[in-house]
Amino acid sequence: MQLSNAVYTVLNELISHGQDAYLVGGAVRNHLLGIESDDYDVTTSADPDAIKEIFRDYRFYDVGKKHGTVTILIGEEKIDVTPYRFESDYHDHRHPDTVSFTADLKEDLKRRDFTVNAMCLDHEGKVIDLFKGMDDLHNKLIRTVGDPYERFEEDALRILRALRFAAKLDFQIEEKTAKAIHECKDLLKHVSSERKRAELLQILASPEAFRIINEYLDVFDTFMKIRPIARKRNDFSQPLFALAYLLKDNEDNDLKKLKYSAEEIALVRTLIEATKADIGNDDAFVRTLSNPYQNECLAFLMEYHHADLRERYEKLKEYMIILDQLQIDGDTIASYGYRNKEIGLVKKTLTDLVHRQELKNDKEALQKYLTSHTIAV
Repeated sequence: MQLSNAVYTVLNELISHGQDAYLVGGAVRNHLLGIESDDYDVTTSADPDAIKEIFRDYRFYDVGKKHGTVTILIGEEKIDVTPYRFESDYHDHRHPDTVSFTADLKEDLKRRDFTVNAMCLDHEGKVIDLFKGMDDLHNKLIRTVGDPYERFEEDALRILRALRFAAKLDFQIEEKTAKAIHECKDLLKHVSSERKRAELLQILASPEAFRIINEYLDVFDTFMKIRPIARKRNDFSQPLFALAYLLKDNEDNDLKKLKYSAEEIALVRTLIEATKADIGNDDAFVRTLSNPYQNECLAFLMEYHHADLRERYEKLKEYMIILDQLQIDGDTIASYGYRNKEIGLVKKTLTDLVHRQELKNDKEALQKYLTSHTIAV
């Protein structure tokens, strides 16, 4: 896998000014696995002021002054450049109390989370591997750098990151690391709902998500209730479909606590209802799919009801509408003598008639109905 030319530009600039510089972290792991990256981190012996001086003729900006990170823009690409550093004390189990710069590459690498993320690559393509990350990559293992209990005490988010990498890469979690994950799971109370939501969505975007969730149900139980999963692989096309599958038998989950948006919650609830729907008749079928997530619900129904519903869908889809899709506007309804809140009630009545296939969602047909009928409001 060829690395971005922007990476070599940044490495060579630093080296030409007498500094050490290496590509580090996930981009190195992905490079060795033949996976594309869109996020590049460079670590260097240069301090923040030296970095900015070296790249004074480039566009750049400070990302995190506390960590000394400077983002260099090469064309449209962004490369984050950070001095070697070490950290101490994590009283909130998420962020270091102090960050200090160092001249020692090993000090920088040993603070990182997992061995497969603690390798670096020099400007000639040589891998620097101080913690046997290559071995773990070859053996498909996620292992912390150093003592797993210390790593998770420092930053509890690493618990979910370990599960995410295992799901995404189809790796196993090394035995001691796995034991620590189970025993340190309550530290997740220190992780914000937003971060837990973000990690969960990335896990659910992976084919191996259900394997990992089954193996670590007790960990997920600290922030959401999930029953054991019979399904082995996650073949859903989007994470929210997988979430709906997980929660379909767990009515007590409050997705608001995990900071899901109103739209995301609506989709999940709609999909869950679709799995439970009685679609024995066309009316029920139309009502079930009369929502903004029609195609997703159809896919769910086709799976859960073990039937090819596509023919019925093609026959009836013109009746599957939501209020906003009704082919008549409020001004037209008002012209028939309805006012204010009455207009909304008329729209709802007309939408119900379309769902029952008693009326087509066609402006002419809707106006003809209003001409010949008075709707009780």
